[in-house]
Amino acid sequence: MKFLVSKNLHTNPNFTLLLSFYALMMLLYFIGDIFYLINFFGPTPCEVISTIKGKAEDFIEPLSLLSLLEHLHISLFLAILALFTTMAILLRLSLSFTHKKWIILLAMGSALLSFMALLGLYFSSKWMVYPFILFSLMWHLVGIYALSIALYQLGFKKT
Repeated sequence: MKFLVSKNLHTNPNFTLLLSFYALMMLLYFIGDIFYLINFFGPTPCEVISTIKGKAEDFIEPLSLLSLLEHLHISLFLAILALFTTMAILLRLSLSFTHKKWIILLAMGSALLSFMALLGLYFSSKWMVYPFILFSLMWHLVGIYALSIALYQLGFKKT
C-alpha cells in the first residue's frame, strides 16, 4: 500500500491509470449532476421557485419537506464523497499551494453555501434562488476544473 502515499504519481503506471479512469468517471458525475439538477429543479430561476414553492395557477404542488430532505440528504452525501476524493487527487498534483488552496476553498465553500441556499429558498425567501443556482454551478465547475487539471497531469505531464 506504500504506492498510495507516493508524491510522484508517475512512479506506478497502474496507479496513474487507476487515477485517470477515476478522474474521468468523476468528471462524468459532475457533468451528469448538473443535468440532474436542471431536470429536478428546472432550468430557469422561475422554474426552480415553482418547483420549491409551487405555483397555484399552473397547478404545481410545492415540494414537500420530506422530498426536499431526501434530495438534500442524498445530494449532500454524494457531493461530499465526490469533492473529497477529487480534492485528494488534487493534493497529489504539482500545483502551487495557493492554487490548491483556492480550488479547495471554492469547491467546498460553494457546495456548503449551495445547500444552505436551498434550505433558505425553501424556508425563507424566493430570492435565495440566485445564490442556490450560482453556488451549485460553482462547485460543479470548480470540480470539473480540478479534474481536468488532474487528467492533464496524469495523461500528458510526465514529470
